[in-house]
Amino acid sequence: MQVIMVSQFGGPEVLELGEAEIPQPRSGEVLVRVIAAGVGPWDASFRRGGWAGSLPYVPGGEFSGVVVGDTGADAALDDGAPVYGYPGLTGCYAQYVTCPVEKLAPVPGGLPIIDAAATPIDALTAEQGLTDELAVGAGDHLLITAAAGGLGHFAVQIARILGASVVATASPQHHEFVHRLGAAVVIDHTKPDWPDQVREATAGGAEKVLACAAPTLDGAARAARDGALIATPVQAETPAGQRVRWRRYDGQPRGPRLIRMAPWFDDGSLSVTVQARYSWHDAAQAHREVERATPRARLPSSWMTTSQPRSGFDVRPCQPAG
Repeated sequence: MQVIMVSQFGGPEVLELGEAEIPQPRSGEVLVRVIAAGVGPWDASFRRGGWAGSLPYVPGGEFSGVVVGDTGADAALDDGAPVYGYPGLTGCYAQYVTCPVEKLAPVPGGLPIIDAAATPIDALTAEQGLTDELAVGAGDHLLITAAAGGLGHFAVQIARILGASVVATASPQHHEFVHRLGAAVVIDHTKPDWPDQVREATAGGAEKVLACAAPTLDGAARAARDGALIATPVQAETPAGQRVRWRRYDGQPRGPRLIRMAPWFDDGSLSVTVQARYSWHDAAQAHREVERATPRARLPSSWMTTSQPRSGFDVRPCQPAG
């Protein structure tokens, strides 16, 4: 099969087309023909030298595609069934991928299969932060920073589904978009006094916060009231001090959580926003765009399957701080 691989660390130009054996699924795994594979900031970080494994390696942590043969039989997934998943942080820039059954799910009817590849990592990370870490529920008043980003735009929608009232931060050009997602109040986090504005909008400070970008961590702490709980999956140093409680977490690849979200996609209460697409031969350009503005890009990789038309990268409208 064809893959995009990294044989040496460096800039986007080190991404190269290569050949690899079609992986053989082990017990409890499904073989998937990849239709689209996600491109995220972690891909660029690994490519620059953050990857601790051996070289060469195949980037990509999320995909959408179709089940091959009877490999999904134990999970009641027929040949050709559309699925999407998050098997790990590498391996998905490939024509085929194997994925543990518990890390994938059927693509919901309300989610186009190409767009589905733009979903697993950020949607799962948002859902787990809101439910497992913050225990968000009906009547809660929640602050979500960088709300126009990949993680943030899922978080706003899921928080509203859970019944919370959302105060969000974003750059001015994204305010209308974030309001449409369901935020009651959107504050310009490019202004130095944005934490004070949050405190005013939340009658003294937010009690629960999902901080979705490193540049907003300090402001999130200042915007929160004493004793507030702030959850973040961001790999960055959190502000010192004991006034608030920080809870770091990593989004886990859990197929059952994707299944839980399926009705939300089907009824339109949850969606993924796509800004642009790149063809397969623009993989390096997609990485450049990820590094330039930290959007979330998507690599529809049906280019590697001769029986299907070519697709392109899908890029969400995301900025580092939303």
